[in-house]
Amino acid sequence: MAVSVLLVVVAVALLGFVVWSRLGRSEGARWWVGDRFQESAILFWLPGIALVLGATAGLRGYDDGAHQGALAFVPLLLVGLVVSLWGGLFLPAPRWYVPRWSREARAPHLQVRIIGDRRRSDRKKRR
Repeated sequence: MAVSVLLVVVAVALLGFVVWSRLGRSEGARWWVGDRFQESAILFWLPGIALVLGATAGLRGYDDGAHQGALAFVPLLLVGLVVSLWGGLFLPAPRWYVPRWSREARAPHLQVRIIGDRRRSDRKKRR
């Protein structure tokens, strides 16, 4: 029981940090823009890890005899693994997944590639 609570607390703390960073309401919250690894961490790795930790806490109920409710956490676990893997492979981010403030301002230092973003290809054509 204590391990499950700890997993949930860590998952909620990670998700809170990710939400604060993605909202980008202050300069401090935008610390991650400009470094490919930090961008991948905020956009993919940390949310994926938080989902995996939360799902693991839920799946621990399977060991305690709560078979019906515990299996509902399997899709959450799979989504967390896919999101983490997406970031680990540095695949382009879907346009809807990148925070709006970074798309609109096109954060000059944003390193993550956005699927369907024509601005980079336009720059290459001009050269």
